Amino acid sequence: MANFDRFATIYDKYRPSFETLRAEALSKHSLDDGGGRTAVDLGTGTGVMAFVLAEHGYRVTGLDHSPRMLEQARKSAARRRAEVDFRVGSATGTGLVRASVDIVTASQSWHLFDGRRAFTECRRILKPGGVLLVTTYDWLPLPGSAARITEEVIREVNPDWADHGGTGSHDRLAPVAAELGFTSIRTHERRFEQRYTLDDWVGRIRTSSSGGAGLDTAQRRVLEDGMREKLSATFPDGDIVVTHVAWSMSARKAVAWRPARAHAMTGTAG
Repeated sequence: MANFDRFATIYDKYRPSFETLRAEALSKHSLDDGGGRTAVDLGTGTGVMAFVLAEHGYRVTGLDHSPRMLEQARKSAARRRAEVDFRVGSATGTGLVRASVDIVTASQSWHLFDGRRAFTECRRILKPGGVLLVTTYDWLPLPGSAARITEEVIREVNPDWADHGGTGSHDRLAPVAAELGFTSIRTHERRFEQRYTLDDWVGRIRTSSSGGAGLDTAQRRVLEDGMREKLSATFPDGDIVVTHVAWSMSARKAVAWRPARAHAMTGTAG
């Protein structure tokens, strides 16, 4: 399991916040007017999506299993003067009351969960007609790109890593959501580019489940040394542009539902 506690203090330094894209996802799925409704952000990390929800008028609870990430989130909340209730909790056992939440979000975190159990827990805590919103911002490993080179180095260090070669689309989640009690399922995606320095890109990987958060210290050093060697040879000016895909899915809790045929679901890169 990825350990983000070790990188909580540098997480916001190296991870792009994508706040504008998170707000765009709320708008695309007609969720941008909170109106005082309740929202829960799963795998909230340092709280970026929780703050976006609060700015859009929701009363927000942010849950994460990492106390140190939550500590950083609370510090950010104080600076922002944002009212968010940050708590230790998991996507599969929130501890929240049944049918008590209007919207649940998981922003760049769903790949860390047991997906089927997380869908079930979301359905349990959502009010009838409540909405689950999942968003991701994955890099694309295009031929010759920094992302492709990076994935190759990750696989050299960790041959068991399975989340390489992603397309940025996670539409396979839709039939699983339908099977587990959700309806009115909508997805949206678009490509965008993010510019990094070499140091910032190495830091980005260090704070990901595929990089430092999922490796021991020795493996991380080998990974980062390999990245620096190969990327500096390909991008000698240190200017790295990475194509990403912003993908989102909204799904509404079905009022009347009975179990259907099971669907397989796999993890995603992050």
